[in-house]
Amino acid sequence: MAPAGGGIPAAREFHERRIPDWLKFAEKRCLSINGFHFFPEFLCKEYPGGGNVFCLKEKEARQGSLSMLKTVAFMLGVAALCLQAGVAGAFAASAEEVPLVGRRMVWNRGWEFRLEDEPGKEEWRTVHLPHTFSLPYFMSDAFYTGRGTYRKTLVMPEEWKENKVFLDCGAAFQVAEVMVNGRAAGRHEGGYTSFRTDLTPFLKAGRNEIAVRVDNTWSPRIAPRAGEHTFSGGLYRNVWLHAASPVHIPLHGVWVQTPEAGAGRGRVRILTDVKNDSGRVRKVTVRHTVREGKSGRTVLNGEKGVELSSGEAVQVSVDLPPLVNPKLWSPSSPNLYRVVTELADDRGNVLDRAENPLGFRTLELTADRGMLINGKPVYLQGANVHQDHAGWGDAVTDAGARRDVLLMKEAGFNFIRGSHYPHSRAFLDACDREGMCMLNEGIFWGMGGFKEQDRYWNCDAYPSDEKNRDAFEESCVRQVREMVLEFRNHPSVVIWSISNEPFFTRHTEESRALCSRLIALVKELDPSRPVCAGGGQRSGFDGLGDLAAFNGDGARQKTPGRPSMVTEYGSVSCRRPGACSPGWGDMQKDKEAGITHPWRIGEAVWCGFDHGSIWASGGRMGIVDYFRIPKRAWYWYRNEFRNVPPPEWPEKGTPAQLKLSADKKVISPADGTDDVHVMVKVADASGRQLSNSVPVTLAVESGPGEFPTGKSITFEPGTDIDIVDGCAAIEFRSYYAGETVIRASSPGLRGDAIRIVSRNAPAYVSGKSAETRERPYKRFTVQDRDARLQARGGKEKGGEEPNLAAFRPCAASSNAQDAMKASDGDDSSFWMPSSADKAPWWRLDMEFEFPLSRIEVKGAGDWKGNIPAVQASLDGKNWKVLQAEPHPAGTGAAVNCPPGSRARYIRIQTAPGQGVAEVSVRPAGGR
Repeated sequence: MAPAGGGIPAAREFHERRIPDWLKFAEKRCLSINGFHFFPEFLCKEYPGGGNVFCLKEKEARQGSLSMLKTVAFMLGVAALCLQAGVAGAFAASAEEVPLVGRRMVWNRGWEFRLEDEPGKEEWRTVHLPHTFSLPYFMSDAFYTGRGTYRKTLVMPEEWKENKVFLDCGAAFQVAEVMVNGRAAGRHEGGYTSFRTDLTPFLKAGRNEIAVRVDNTWSPRIAPRAGEHTFSGGLYRNVWLHAASPVHIPLHGVWVQTPEAGAGRGRVRILTDVKNDSGRVRKVTVRHTVREGKSGRTVLNGEKGVELSSGEAVQVSVDLPPLVNPKLWSPSSPNLYRVVTELADDRGNVLDRAENPLGFRTLELTADRGMLINGKPVYLQGANVHQDHAGWGDAVTDAGARRDVLLMKEAGFNFIRGSHYPHSRAFLDACDREGMCMLNEGIFWGMGGFKEQDRYWNCDAYPSDEKNRDAFEESCVRQVREMVLEFRNHPSVVIWSISNEPFFTRHTEESRALCSRLIALVKELDPSRPVCAGGGQRSGFDGLGDLAAFNGDGARQKTPGRPSMVTEYGSVSCRRPGACSPGWGDMQKDKEAGITHPWRIGEAVWCGFDHGSIWASGGRMGIVDYFRIPKRAWYWYRNEFRNVPPPEWPEKGTPAQLKLSADKKVISPADGTDDVHVMVKVADASGRQLSNSVPVTLAVESGPGEFPTGKSITFEPGTDIDIVDGCAAIEFRSYYAGETVIRASSPGLRGDAIRIVSRNAPAYVSGKSAETRERPYKRFTVQDRDARLQARGGKEKGGEEPNLAAFRPCAASSNAQDAMKASDGDDSSFWMPSSADKAPWWRLDMEFEFPLSRIEVKGAGDWKGNIPAVQASLDGKNWKVLQAEPHPAGTGAAVNCPPGSRARYIRIQTAPGQGVAEVSVRPAGGR
């Protein structure tokens, strides 16, 4: 408690109550600059050089007799604690007594950026993080590939030379080089996991330039080598500055375990990595506090002392006292705790600090009851989710990540597969809070229609060139290790996956061996969760892990006695609004017949949201569109699982006005971690929403903030920035505090406006604050000036276009021999209909729409010179017969497709007793 009259608390008193009370004070009196808080305002000021500088200054403060007090700084001066004369309740303490280190602060605001490999874009411009090279991005299949550099200035005081300063990056796609004052400070390969760079050895008193060069050039040695997504570069997740003592906790150095997690009793064991870079022997105490997530009430404490020699790194294990009647975590009751870990010296001063989630729950896989959470069966019903959003691409705020989780939760789902890479910590935090079970996936990724040559993200999943194999495997190992270490404390993670469809390769044995190696690594790092090879429906990959995980036609595979799940079903491609139906795909027959399987633990629709893809139209398979507006399929799921009827669908009418709204009216903090979702609807004179789609512009009329395109954005029917069914939406963010007025307008219609308030950031001053530059959208087109920029051009070795049928999902009217055998690349295996099948057919799903050049069907069985009927379809319902001729080998058929032919599905109609040995489909040139 503070002395009567509002004096300074004793140093020990202040230390004991430490952060919570201090933060309450700080929120009311701090000045924030570039994401950092200064206490109080007169202590610090923005550096004269501009808005991208964080300045640390040691100032004098007065109290009572005007004695001089030395202020305390932490987090690179994030806080300066002082007493200002006449301000009751202010406080100060000496740096020696209360070194408030161990905090990290978001460092997203006010970077400078330039592209290095795009002519005309080499100039520096101000940007804020999260940021992507492709900003603004709206689902184009091509994107800039090359290097981009971010830089920012940090001003350091002399007295900070004995502390550690780290730059923590949430992710950078896909190679990042960190430089301090032109000197290399660190390098990280891999585009989806966080990493830390120690800036300390390179910093000097005064100004320091921190630069991060990011390169998203495709590499045959870095995973992923292939994938039906977009791979734009950038610092697309949050960046933090973290300050600590030379004795510190490395990144992800705390592992929270629950050896016992029952309803009556819970036990917690915490393993903490500690590193001593102080140059001398140090004695420290590792202490842990467990607090309830909602109330903040402390429920457990524990500590252990340790002595470290200079340069030594140790792991300290602490068993906390048992917790009676812990609140268990489950999808229906996601009770959370927080674990605060601190390193303290012999005087109790905090040297470093880390905070992690904790959930008490048990997991068990069974072959007859599915997955058991806390001993109770839980069927995982959910969706696959990619991370990118309209306009912002992969550069999504924490609020945007949580918005995605909430949309899936509202649909009635309890499960998300993180397709096909580790998602952000904010995404996992939201899953923890909302009770959303998560399959967290590694980056060994394959895709159909792959090319053998090493050139782009549509190649062989496993390297064809032997000289690239060792480096590629180490890339997979490193990134899977980073994924597990980063996310193993999250109770929402119930399954690890190390891959997606790794069978898309000509090197099956090597690919299987790598999967086995990665599975063993995950089990070593975290034996508490099951692990699988996601999308393992071919070539025996389903048998490598603790459960079989099937995509597409794998849903028809039976695994009695062994747990399995359908990790992808559906794949219905459409633009909003679409049909109010689920699109069960290969699960359709079972669903219609009401058949369930006791060994199946769950199923996930492909997919939750539209997303960017190198396969162009292949990204429109979500039940929610790219702008985060639900399609009608989403309402079907909500009705099915939550009993909420669909709304009345809008109809055409006479447009008279616009209605503008946002999911909330406050952005806080305004530092790139929060945003609002702004939606505009076309309405008639009575205010009823219409399906008429007219051009609409949203513009910032006054105040701070930006759309992905700058201060305004225009929605045009039929364009990449579309307005559909009378509705459009976009996310809006701000990096300065103030009130923003956003106005919606359309020619001939009455407009509308909303006010958004941004808080906890430097104040926006019109004409003085750094204004957002306009970023008019232009769809990126690939220039063939560089092989690394070549998107899907060229041919395979030997001059042949890729076979789009290889390993793709397939189905048949009946199966004496499995339908999969007609697309497995092996002429000696074949599909054969049953003897009772009087009208047999075999069907291929290429998963995306392609231009067609040639189709070949090699027959099996007694063909008797017959030519099968070959048909093509875009939707799997309406079929067009193609002109077939005898196969050159004598049995089967061949089709030279006329110019302009396009299809997603191919169907072969044979006769009784006639099967198919192999089908190949070659694409026409272009996209």
